[in-house]
Amino acid sequence: MNTNTVRELIIPAGLETERFLLGAGALQRVPELLKSLFPGKRPWIIGDDNTWEAAGKKLYQILEDAGLAPLPPYLFPGEPELHGDDKYIPELAELMQESLVPVAVGGGTINDLVKRASFVAGIRYLCIPTACSVDGFTSYGAALLKDGFKQTLPCPAPLGIAADTEVLNHAPSKMFASGYADLAAKIPAGADWIIADELGIEPIREDVWELVQKDLRAWLEAPENQEGIFLGLAATGYSMQLYRESRPASGTEHLFAHALEMEGLHASHGFKVALGTLAATAMYEWLFRQTPDEIKSKMPAPRSAAERANEVKELLKAGCYGENTAQIAMGKHPEPEECTARREQILEHWDQLKKRTKERLIPFDTLREMFRHTGAPSCCADLGITQEHAEHTILVAQLIRNRYTITDVLDDLGLLREAAKYAAERIAK
Repeated sequence: MNTNTVRELIIPAGLETERFLLGAGALQRVPELLKSLFPGKRPWIIGDDNTWEAAGKKLYQILEDAGLAPLPPYLFPGEPELHGDDKYIPELAELMQESLVPVAVGGGTINDLVKRASFVAGIRYLCIPTACSVDGFTSYGAALLKDGFKQTLPCPAPLGIAADTEVLNHAPSKMFASGYADLAAKIPAGADWIIADELGIEPIREDVWELVQKDLRAWLEAPENQEGIFLGLAATGYSMQLYRESRPASGTEHLFAHALEMEGLHASHGFKVALGTLAATAMYEWLFRQTPDEIKSKMPAPRSAAERANEVKELLKAGCYGENTAQIAMGKHPEPEECTARREQILEHWDQLKKRTKERLIPFDTLREMFRHTGAPSCCADLGITQEHAEHTILVAQLIRNRYTITDVLDDLGLLREAAKYAAERIAK
């Protein structure tokens, strides 16, 4: 196997990941990577039936031929589709010993499960992606369901990564579309961070911002370059390593996806994020095509805590959004005086908020065509949900995380329901 096309990528200083190989034939370099990062340890492949066929079986033979004596693999069933749930972690972690190195062979779910289990076991792991599907391969934290609540659980990024483009290029096209949508989500996520920065809630950290946003449009404009998309996703993961939180990569669109995941919607993470990205973009366009005077004329009186509690109870009545969601939602609710002050601040900063977010966003119709071109969802029907379901999900998304986004701006102004209805109408067509 010619491995001359394999590149060792330079990793920004201060990250947990020490080595990253990318290119055709990267699987052949895994023994060298293991010896370098995990001297004296036996590799233990963890994947599922599908990823075993995609790369695990070949990698196992490579490891045997290199004299590394790999342990028998641990494989989840290929069907039904595996979902990231903390319930799998205790068994995985118990099987992890100091003498071995877990080798996660798979997509985002396998990687998150191995990442979290390795952390619980107190050891590090190696990541072998089988699809260009998510940004979590290089990120800090694992996105898993825990007690019914989708959250990012703390755990270090992989110590090493080997992404073989021969494997990535043979992944199902829907997995690439999922990864493309996850990368495109950084557009409205960036706008959400701009809002938090402009209002003095969460300042932008420039080194982290540059990792994601500097080349983002260039990556998205070349969807035929799968290696470039993977590099973009990897850079996003690096940003989360540096920031120790998912703000650089996640805003309204991911909260929308998390709400759908808690409801049990069976679709890839990136596909749910795609619809959330369109919904967030539609809400930005709805809000900033209006003048401050028009907004003032629409704003109702600030809600009381009792009124908000009744709203939250009604939105969460399905009982699938986790035990602490109502508490999080009420913790975000400002008292009437605070709400009035926030409204004044938003309107004072209106021109800058509009200017800065417009520079960042891709127009809704353009974004929808980009998703259609790559095979990502572009309307509610693609995920099998109704317009009413989408509208409800937007409202729930505002409740589930203490992260200031476009939905919080709209909620502070008393206009979230109107904007959510508009956005749901746009993505239903």
